[in-house]
Amino acid sequence: MPRLPATLCLIVCLHTAARAQTFEDTLGLRTEWITLDEAVGRVLENSLDVRIERLNWAVSERQTEAAWAKFDPAWFMNSTWRDASLPQNTLDFVQTGGGFVALDEPNIFRQQSLLSQAGFEGLLPTGTQYRLFAGAGEFRNDLNRQRPPAIFYPEYAAAAGGTITQPLLRGFGLGVNLAEVRVGRKNQEIALRQWEARLQRSVAQVVTDYFDLIFAVEDLEVKRGVTAFARRLVLENQKRLEAGQLSPADVQEAEVAVAVSREEVIAALGFAVEKQRSLKTQILGSMHEGEGVVFLPRDSLPVIAPRTDRAPLLATALQRRPDHRAALEEAEKQEIIVKYARNQRLPRLDLQATLTANGLSGGRSDAFERAFDRQGYDAQAGFQFSIPLGNRAARANEAAAAHRREQAVLNIARSELGLGVELDSGLAQVGVARARAESTRESARLAERLLETEEKRLAEGVARTFDVLRARQALADARTRQIAAQADYNKAAVQLALITGTVLDRHGIRVEAGAEPRAVRGKN
Repeated sequence: MPRLPATLCLIVCLHTAARAQTFEDTLGLRTEWITLDEAVGRVLENSLDVRIERLNWAVSERQTEAAWAKFDPAWFMNSTWRDASLPQNTLDFVQTGGGFVALDEPNIFRQQSLLSQAGFEGLLPTGTQYRLFAGAGEFRNDLNRQRPPAIFYPEYAAAAGGTITQPLLRGFGLGVNLAEVRVGRKNQEIALRQWEARLQRSVAQVVTDYFDLIFAVEDLEVKRGVTAFARRLVLENQKRLEAGQLSPADVQEAEVAVAVSREEVIAALGFAVEKQRSLKTQILGSMHEGEGVVFLPRDSLPVIAPRTDRAPLLATALQRRPDHRAALEEAEKQEIIVKYARNQRLPRLDLQATLTANGLSGGRSDAFERAFDRQGYDAQAGFQFSIPLGNRAARANEAAAAHRREQAVLNIARSELGLGVELDSGLAQVGVARARAESTRESARLAERLLETEEKRLAEGVARTFDVLRARQALADARTRQIAAQADYNKAAVQLALITGTVLDRHGIRVEAGAEPRAVRGKN
């Protein structure tokens, strides 16, 4: 009877210790259960890495807009008031109606004028520069004050017309003038591929972290099972001790096993918390989200059996990998730049033409009316030619562009080589993980049989408590390795999907480019 209170106290202590091995009681963290599908959904909504990368696309879109802006027409207007009192030389004096008379001082010609002009000017994608204008002038001077010879006072002149300048060599054609726009579009495509690659990496990282958390939780349950087994063994040994069937050392061995297993449970709790860092980085959007929370997986480890045929997987990777597609876009962009640089080496030969309708009257509106009635006109046509001697800047720019194009082509080759190497490594990792998973299943089965044997031997009095605890620990270690192997096999499958660019497909995510790229959940 004296041993009964001690036994009850031991039972209470063991029960209390078992209850304390939770995240909230041990680490002060409350648990939140989450499915894999929910975790992936949070990546699409919250991942700062993905959102930051997406802004690169928005920047490139605005840069493309800015490239188009050079073709926007501009409205211009100017107006000049002039009050002049000019000494005339002999030619000027005669031209303004003066006679051949002797003068002691130069004649002073006085004129007031107001000249105004307005219109539109701009550049076309063909390289054509245009200017459409309408102007008016008001003149008051010494000549038109006299009637005769003046007809109007003041005189109003009006003009309307246009000027075009068309490059025929340097700067000619759509390819040259739209080069900046096309480069901007390629930059948008590259930014889109980089964003998709970031999204794929983030999703793959979260899935990998989720499998790690499943391992952590299931391993925690394995270690809790060891604790429960050791506690039960303590109670059974205590009873056998009271019956005189065991020595106190057997009880003490079981108690030591309880303490050690509790340490391992706490370590497993810490491992689960450690695995939160990477997961939270991708599924949370601010520093206060998830505060004091440990996320735990609601799902169990799935069985993923990826395809391992190298040829179709390599073809898929070459077609689907966003970073490889970005390399292809970069090469096309550099080709556009090379063609532009080559054009800039040409001489400048521009065709110029101007046509103006003129009118003169005593009123501003009458002057415009007479201009449109073709009272007078002015037509000009000609060309301008220039060539820089040496042309070193253009030649250097073309050579630099050619080198960058060669770099881009080599980057494609490097990307292809990298894809092949990554794929071989990924397939090897899948094979190793599969073999390891099969081996650990057999190890766990054998460890379970060993424990059954040792328990029977203990009941028969042949084995010691130490032998049973050792067998139970071996079973726990085997199960831990089995869970880890299955998690690693799944992670290898995820890595293989990342290599082939099919991570999003596996989770029903598609990227819609459209006016603004976005990731959408649903069936493909």
